[in-house]
Amino acid sequence: MNKPSIWFWVVAGLFLLWNVIGCYFYIVDVTMSDAQYAEQFGAEMAAVRPLYPVWAIAAFAIAVWGGLVAAVLLLLRRALSVPIFILSLIASLICFIPNFTMAPLREAAGATVWVMPLLIVVIGVVEIWFSRRERAKGTLR
Repeated sequence: MNKPSIWFWVVAGLFLLWNVIGCYFYIVDVTMSDAQYAEQFGAEMAAVRPLYPVWAIAAFAIAVWGGLVAAVLLLLRRALSVPIFILSLIASLICFIPNFTMAPLREAAGATVWVMPLLIVVIGVVEIWFSRRERAKGTLR
Protein backbone atom coordinates (compact mmCIF):
# COMPACT_ATOMS: atom_id res chain seq x y z
CA MET A 1 0.00 0.00 0.00
CA ASN A 2 1.37 3.37 -1.03
CA LYS A 3 1.43 6.29 1.36
CA PRO A 4 -0.93 9.05 0.18
CA SER A 5 0.42 12.46 -0.70
CA ILE A 6 -0.68 15.64 1.02
CA TRP A 7 -2.76 16.37 -2.10
CA PHE A 8 -4.69 13.15 -1.54
CA TRP A 9 -5.78 14.39 1.90
CA VAL A 10 -6.60 17.88 0.61
CA VAL A 11 -8.68 16.62 -2.32
CA ALA A 12 -10.39 13.90 -0.26
CA GLY A 13 -11.20 16.50 2.41
CA LEU A 14 -12.70 18.81 -0.22
CA PHE A 15 -14.80 15.92 -1.54
CA LEU A 16 -16.04 15.31 1.99
CA LEU A 17 -16.95 18.98 2.41
CA TRP A 18 -18.73 19.06 -0.96
CA ASN A 19 -20.79 15.99 -0.08
CA VAL A 20 -21.65 17.28 3.41
CA ILE A 21 -23.00 20.42 1.72
CA GLY A 22 -25.06 18.22 -0.63
CA CYS A 23 -26.54 16.35 2.35
CA TYR A 24 -27.33 19.67 4.02
CA PHE A 25 -29.23 20.86 0.95
CA TYR A 26 -31.10 17.56 0.75
CA ILE A 27 -32.21 17.85 4.39
CA VAL A 28 -33.24 21.47 3.87
CA ASP A 29 -35.15 20.59 0.70
CA VAL A 30 -37.17 17.76 2.21
CA THR A 31 -37.87 19.41 5.58
CA MET A 32 -38.82 22.93 4.46
CA SER A 33 -42.47 23.91 4.64
CA ASP A 34 -44.05 25.24 1.47
CA ALA A 35 -44.04 28.76 2.92
CA GLN A 36 -40.35 28.54 3.77
CA TYR A 37 -39.63 27.10 0.34
CA ALA A 38 -41.48 29.98 -1.36
CA GLU A 39 -39.60 32.51 0.75
CA GLN A 40 -36.23 30.91 -0.02
CA PHE A 41 -36.64 30.00 -3.69
CA GLY A 42 -39.56 32.10 -4.90
CA ALA A 43 -43.24 31.50 -5.53
CA GLU A 44 -42.62 29.99 -8.99
CA MET A 45 -40.39 27.24 -7.59
CA ALA A 46 -42.74 26.60 -4.68
CA ALA A 47 -45.66 26.22 -7.10
CA VAL A 48 -43.93 23.42 -9.03
CA ARG A 49 -42.45 21.70 -5.98
CA PRO A 50 -45.31 19.12 -5.80
CA LEU A 51 -44.59 18.10 -9.42
CA TYR A 52 -41.18 16.70 -8.53
CA PRO A 53 -41.57 12.88 -8.64
CA VAL A 54 -40.90 10.72 -5.58
CA TRP A 55 -38.42 8.59 -7.54
CA ALA A 56 -36.37 11.71 -8.30
CA ILE A 57 -36.36 12.70 -4.62
CA ALA A 58 -35.19 9.16 -3.79
CA ALA A 59 -32.44 9.50 -6.39
CA PHE A 60 -31.45 12.82 -4.79
CA ALA A 61 -31.14 11.05 -1.43
CA ILE A 62 -29.04 8.23 -2.90
CA ALA A 63 -26.84 10.74 -4.70
CA VAL A 64 -25.99 12.89 -1.70
CA TRP A 65 -25.78 10.20 0.99
CA GLY A 66 -23.90 7.88 -1.36
CA GLY A 67 -21.47 10.68 -2.14
CA LEU A 68 -20.94 11.28 1.57
CA VAL A 69 -20.29 7.58 2.23
CA ALA A 70 -17.89 7.44 -0.74
CA ALA A 71 -15.99 10.51 0.50
CA VAL A 72 -15.63 8.99 3.98
CA LEU A 73 -14.46 5.72 2.43
CA LEU A 74 -11.94 7.64 0.35
CA LEU A 75 -10.58 9.29 3.48
CA LEU A 76 -10.36 5.82 5.03
CA ARG A 77 -8.44 4.78 1.90
CA ARG A 78 -10.94 2.14 0.86
CA ALA A 79 -11.31 1.08 -2.78
CA LEU A 80 -15.06 0.70 -2.22
CA SER A 81 -15.26 4.49 -2.61
CA VAL A 82 -14.94 4.08 -6.39
CA PRO A 83 -18.21 2.19 -7.08
CA ILE A 84 -20.08 4.27 -4.54
CA PHE A 85 -18.94 7.50 -6.23
CA ILE A 86 -20.18 5.97 -9.50
CA LEU A 87 -23.55 5.10 -7.91
CA SER A 88 -23.79 8.64 -6.54
CA LEU A 89 -23.19 10.16 -9.97
CA ILE A 90 -25.75 7.87 -11.63
CA ALA A 91 -28.31 8.80 -8.95
CA SER A 92 -27.52 12.48 -9.54
CA LEU A 93 -28.22 12.11 -13.25
CA ILE A 94 -31.51 10.37 -12.49
CA CYS A 95 -32.64 13.07 -10.06
CA PHE A 96 -32.02 15.75 -12.72
CA ILE A 97 -34.32 14.10 -15.29
CA PRO A 98 -37.47 16.00 -14.20
CA ASN A 99 -35.61 19.33 -14.29
CA PHE A 100 -35.00 18.91 -18.01
CA THR A 101 -38.02 16.87 -19.14
CA MET A 102 -40.87 18.59 -17.28
CA ALA A 103 -41.57 21.99 -18.79
CA PRO A 104 -43.10 23.56 -15.64
CA LEU A 105 -40.00 22.67 -13.58
CA ARG A 106 -37.65 23.88 -16.29
CA GLU A 107 -39.54 27.15 -16.73
CA ALA A 108 -39.73 27.85 -13.00
CA ALA A 109 -35.98 27.40 -12.64
CA GLY A 110 -35.29 29.76 -15.52
CA ALA A 111 -32.20 30.08 -17.68
CA THR A 112 -29.87 28.79 -14.97
CA VAL A 113 -31.60 25.38 -14.70
CA TRP A 114 -28.49 23.67 -16.09
CA VAL A 115 -25.84 25.35 -13.87
CA MET A 116 -26.05 23.23 -10.70
CA PRO A 117 -26.57 19.92 -12.53
CA LEU A 118 -23.53 20.64 -14.70
CA LEU A 119 -21.38 21.52 -11.68
CA ILE A 120 -22.53 18.40 -9.83
CA VAL A 121 -21.80 16.14 -12.81
CA VAL A 122 -18.35 17.65 -13.34
CA ILE A 123 -17.44 17.23 -9.67
CA GLY A 124 -18.88 13.69 -9.70
CA VAL A 125 -16.70 12.77 -12.68
CA VAL A 126 -13.65 14.25 -10.92
CA GLU A 127 -14.46 12.24 -7.77
CA ILE A 128 -14.61 9.04 -9.82
CA TRP A 129 -11.45 9.85 -11.76
CA PHE A 130 -9.52 10.74 -8.60
CA SER A 131 -10.64 7.70 -6.61
CA ARG A 132 -9.89 5.36 -9.55
CA ARG A 133 -6.47 6.94 -9.97
CA GLU A 134 -5.69 6.51 -6.27
CA ARG A 135 -6.89 2.91 -6.40
CA ALA A 136 -4.60 2.25 -9.38
CA LYS A 137 -1.67 3.88 -7.55
CA GLY A 138 -2.21 1.54 -4.62
CA THR A 139 -3.29 4.26 -2.18
CA LEU A 140 -6.66 2.58 -1.60
CA ARG A 141 -7.12 -0.95 -0.30
